[in-house]
Amino acid sequence: MSGKSRFCLSLMVGIACLHPIAAAAQMQDRQSFDLPTQDLGDALRKVAEQAGIELYASSADLAGRRTGPLKGDITPREAIETLLRGTGLTARFERGSVIILGRAQSEISPAQEDIVVTGSRISGTPSAAPVIRVTSEDIRNGSQADLGEVARSIPQNFGGGFNPGIGNGQGAPNENANVNGASTFNLRGIGPNATLTLINGNRFAYTGVSSVIDVSAIPVSAVERIEIVADGASAIYGADAVAGVVNILLKRDYDGASAMARVGASTDGGNVQQQYGLLGGKAWSSGGLLAAYDYSRSSAIRAGDRDYAGAANAETMLFPATWRHSLLLSGHQAIGPDVTLAADLLYKKSRLHSVTGYSLALAPDQLGLDNVSTSESFGIAPNLSAELGGDWRFKASGFFGTDRTGGFSDLFFGGNLLAHIDKHFFNRNLALEAGFQGPLFALPAGDVRIAVGGGARRNHFFAASPTGDVRRRRDNLFAYGELLVPVTAPAQEIAGLHSLSLTAALRFEDYSDAPSIMTPKLSVVWEPAEILRLGASWGRSFKMPTLYQQYSGYSAIMGRAARYGSGYPASANIIFAAGPDSRLGPERSENMTLSAQLTPSRGVEFTAAWYRIDYTDRVATPIPSLVGVLDNPLYADLVTLNPDADDLAAIIDGALLGLENNTGRPYDPATIVAFIDARDRNIARQRYSGVDLSMRYRIEFDGGKELALSAAGSFLKSRQQILPGAAWTPLAGTLFRPSRFRGRAGVTYGGDRFTLAAFVNHMSGLDDDRQAVRMRIPSYNTLDLTARVRLGKRTDVSLAALNLFNAKPTAIVTALPSETPYDTTNYSPTGRFVGLTVRQEW
Repeated sequence: MSGKSRFCLSLMVGIACLHPIAAAAQMQDRQSFDLPTQDLGDALRKVAEQAGIELYASSADLAGRRTGPLKGDITPREAIETLLRGTGLTARFERGSVIILGRAQSEISPAQEDIVVTGSRISGTPSAAPVIRVTSEDIRNGSQADLGEVARSIPQNFGGGFNPGIGNGQGAPNENANVNGASTFNLRGIGPNATLTLINGNRFAYTGVSSVIDVSAIPVSAVERIEIVADGASAIYGADAVAGVVNILLKRDYDGASAMARVGASTDGGNVQQQYGLLGGKAWSSGGLLAAYDYSRSSAIRAGDRDYAGAANAETMLFPATWRHSLLLSGHQAIGPDVTLAADLLYKKSRLHSVTGYSLALAPDQLGLDNVSTSESFGIAPNLSAELGGDWRFKASGFFGTDRTGGFSDLFFGGNLLAHIDKHFFNRNLALEAGFQGPLFALPAGDVRIAVGGGARRNHFFAASPTGDVRRRRDNLFAYGELLVPVTAPAQEIAGLHSLSLTAALRFEDYSDAPSIMTPKLSVVWEPAEILRLGASWGRSFKMPTLYQQYSGYSAIMGRAARYGSGYPASANIIFAAGPDSRLGPERSENMTLSAQLTPSRGVEFTAAWYRIDYTDRVATPIPSLVGVLDNPLYADLVTLNPDADDLAAIIDGALLGLENNTGRPYDPATIVAFIDARDRNIARQRYSGVDLSMRYRIEFDGGKELALSAAGSFLKSRQQILPGAAWTPLAGTLFRPSRFRGRAGVTYGGDRFTLAAFVNHMSGLDDDRQAVRMRIPSYNTLDLTARVRLGKRTDVSLAALNLFNAKPTAIVTALPSETPYDTTNYSPTGRFVGLTVRQEW
């Protein structure tokens, strides 16, 4: 670990040690309450605020209810139970939170679907892995304009994959790309389609050529919070949840309206941003409706405006010009006392424009590329939930979505248009799912609960290209089961076993183009005492190759054998195949997580988690270089000597363009001494391990002021083996890969009238290992400041200075002027950004 990384870790630990020595009130400690007769919801919120716990409740259950006065020295638990007496409602106490349940249920009613458990199908299941939560208030204090910016600020996330700032020549082909300006989560840097992203627990439309959703399409004003479980979850959710699951939870029962306007720019030039948004909602006793609209646009950042980009053409755009319209609707309605209908709808239309110069001396329209990408996506996810009696519940959900990515690329040579290439990608996703959950039987610690269900998904993909169209469909049937066994509960008052629960899950998946897959998961959560929670989980996960990755076709190329091996006559030739292979299958992983969460006093929380991911059958190109391949025994299994003419004919017939002959002489099967199969295959193995640390500390002052400290950091070690028997090579800490350590620490102070927030971001250095002599890229540190002031009762003004000291990327060696001269997966060309936001509420 570098000295700066050690310093950052020491700083985080130092902040974490600043908790109060005299423990403040906890759930079991007595406090003084003096509340008048008032609305039940208001009374519950005041008790929760005084106790320092989170309150979850449905406005439909609380609507119209009043409570009598509450006065005395009692525990928060006793206070809440007193307020609920005679209402028919009950309280369920989790660590740090209380859930208000309707009609004396022991779990959550269908009308309370805003209480979403990320990482489980059973309501109320404790998570063995820490749940990373980012609230709407956190987003505003961080002055983050969209969820893409939120994702890139999280230490466990990697900026590579599919994001709007990804440049040219950034690692392995198609690994880091900017297809249509979409933003994605990419936990641990395993890949954006190895992180499953949900909206209110539902999948949404894939975008571009990868199985990901564009999170920047979701208006940030509609988001209540984001929950991230960085642990394999295929046994719960199916494919793609190798690195974990991200659940974006929308605001529910929002009543009011607001409008916002935001303007800002980078002080070094370019990146002039405008953003305008509307949010409106109406809640009534049996339901609610939310609508949000967001428009944003930003100008490009050109290489000529950045002093570290001298190796690129001055007109090259380091960050594209973009604009985006987004619309979101979310609603729910109770149909009688036991049935609730709900739906979420999302629409986005966007455009991206980028320019790349291929020469330092000539303008891009003389020698270069002009690229325009457009995207239009639509998705709707309806669901129905019903209470069946006996605490059993049923839920059925569906999803239909489409995404069209279009545009063109114009290639210029000598001032003339050399080629105009249209692009078109289309995704259509359809899903249906139904499930039940409820109690099986009772144990002394509580009910043994089960969740079972199944469903079907269908994904269509179409891509048009000059070499041939790709039109494919994948069908998927699945069934799942999950069991929660409470072993001990707080009410039993067993020393050292305040709470203990076991969870087991199993999921079966059957695909139209792959063998069936079974994924298990086991977890245990143990609380020796109320202030300490320990968790352990083990499971298997998987990811299917994308339809484009699997079916976009390969090339068959004929070359002279002397270039690929020694001792061959001048007349000898070879044929090699390279590119995607339709025989690709699922990638598989084994995940393990150990975690600890400590809440020694009110407002203080520490979490730590160790994780390990053994990722096998990763799709990779098996031969990084064909030079000398015939002489290297490592590749012997990929080489067929003296191949049969019929086999060669089959290879050539299946290639996109037939045989591409680079020898300058006619094809004769008798001269082919070897066939080299360099097509992508499930062959690589990767290992990821590390530690996540976080802390939160909140202090309340007189006058409603509050000071909040937070810190989070993620250590990552990862390596890769391309072929069995090949050497392991490091991933984390190298160029175009995640750093070994990322951290973010913040302090927020304020009250009803103002808020001041500061965040320090740290990323450890990287090794540029592309050449014989490694070059060290130093660590990267930024400071973000935000000041928010409330004018009158409903007007907020926010001023932000992000990257206050204007930290810049380190320039790297490039082979061509068209390559971006810094690591765009880890660094941003934005530099210092100053923005002003005005928000008006009604």
